[in-house]
Order: sequence, then structure tokens, then C-alpha cells
Amino acid sequence: MLNQVRDADIHLLRVFVAVAECGGFAAAQDRLNVAASTISTQISNLETRLGFRLCERGRAGFSLTNQGEIVLTSTYKLLRDLGEFVNTIEATQDDLIGSVRIFLIDNILSHPGCHFPTAMARLRRENPYLQLEVRQMAPGRIETALLKRETDLALGWFNSLTPSLRYELLFHERHQVYCGADNPLFERAPHDIAPQELEQADWVARAYELPQTIHFAHPPVASAVSHYMEGVAHFVLAGTHIGYLPEHLAAPWVARGMMRAIDPETYFYELPMSLAAREDTASERRVQAVRDAICAAHPGPGQDSGNPIA
Repeated sequence: MLNQVRDADIHLLRVFVAVAECGGFAAAQDRLNVAASTISTQISNLETRLGFRLCERGRAGFSLTNQGEIVLTSTYKLLRDLGEFVNTIEATQDDLIGSVRIFLIDNILSHPGCHFPTAMARLRRENPYLQLEVRQMAPGRIETALLKRETDLALGWFNSLTPSLRYELLFHERHQVYCGADNPLFERAPHDIAPQELEQADWVARAYELPQTIHFAHPPVASAVSHYMEGVAHFVLAGTHIGYLPEHLAAPWVARGMMRAIDPETYFYELPMSLAAREDTASERRVQAVRDAICAAHPGPGQDSGNPIA
């Protein structure tokens, strides 16, 4: 019987909420980032603590018991009250304290429209006790990390828009097809190359989905793949492959005569770079302060970028 609520109980209740919302142990694996067997053990431990069964699982499928429905409703209220308590205490403090996690798309620093360092400088001046954790992550993974609550904010490109996330468009990033100095196409780039030659060339492809409207989003020949832009650049510089790269990332290599764009007026696309946050963090002062600083450092495009490619 549960006579008092401990920190471990709150963790188990959060696991239970994830299982209930996902509709089963297996379905909750990605959200919780643990194996189904571990989730099963955690739910069993919670049931032992409570003294009754929360859900039915087996060949007949997953379902909550009557007690489970009551616990789910009560847990929502408990977590909401805990959140309000934290926000109330935080609101009484003149200085923001604690940690905010920010995940950035890889290799964005050299983009002339990226003013993330300006935002960090402002945050340091105005909130000296606020701790910031910054990590880089590939597109396709960054949104998942945000939804799984591994980060509080994410700056990057999002292939689709998720209703539970709020997006602020910051700037656009132009990508073009490049070849290295040792590639057979290099001497004739940028304009003396037929489309058929690109269809026969060996490409380095992205390890995540690009919009179908992009030329060669799925190249006919691609013997290399990379999650990260720097990985693509390695293959292009080797001269063995061609591939899309951000213009700002390729610029130093182009200036040194080690890369050339291929027909940049035809083979290019622009991706909207946005700042994304979960809707449920709108009342968290720390997250809001960081979000406001990043948006203030990027005045221009505006809110809610509705198209994967603009």
C-alpha cells in the first residue's frame, strides 16, 4: 500500500503515463528509451507499491483496469500540480537558476544568418546563474530528442510539423550540389555537365528523409551515406562522390579550389531553420528566457514556418 509518495514513485508514475498514452509497453519503448522488459518491471513495481493491478497485458491486447484509469487521472493532476509548484517557486526568484538544454543542427555556426552566439552572450549578461547545455545533433534525430524530453529547445530543420511543438522561423539555409577537385566532373563544373551525368555519378546521400521536391533527393547511385554535413563534405573532398552541402559550409573549400558547385541555379534548395519547443514548456521561465533571447537575435522571418522547404 502506498502511504507516502517518494521520488521513485513519481518516476514510476511518469512511466505509467507514457505506457498508457502509447498503448502498451512495446509502443512506449521509443518514448522512454528503454526496453519493454524494463518498462514491464517498472509497472510491476508500481503495482506492488499501489497494491492493485493497473493494466491488462497479453494476447488480448493492452488495456487499463478501472483502478488504472483512476491512477492515470490522478497522476495527471499530480504532475500538473508539481509543475505549478516549480513555476511558482521559480517566479519568486529575481534570478533564473537551473539548466536549459539546447540541441542544435550540426555545422550551423558558419551560416551568416546564425546569431546563436549573440543570444548566448545576452543570456549570460542577463541570467548569470542560468546553466546552458548545448549539443549538436543530426536532422531527423533532433525533433525526436525534443519529443522524448531529452532537450528543452531544438534549433534546426524539421521535415514535418508536429502539433505538440511550437516553431519559430529564424533563417534559411541554401544547399547546392558539390564535387571535389579529384572528381571527374570538377573541371567542367559548374555548367558543362548534363543531367544524365549526374544520374550516373556516385552520390553521398543523407541518412534522413529530404523533401521529394528536391532534385536527386534519392539519387540513382549512392554508395555512401551520412547523418552529418561534415560527413558529406569528407566524401565530396575525397573526389569519390558528389552531394548536397550547405553553401556556407562549402564556401571555404570552394575558395581554396577544392570544391565546385554543379549548376547551382538548377540544383539547389533552401531549408527553413527554426527554433522548436514543446507547447507544455511555454510557462517555464527558464526555457522561455532562452527562447526569447534566440528569437531576438534572429529578427526577420517570423513565426511558425509552415513548409518543410521555403
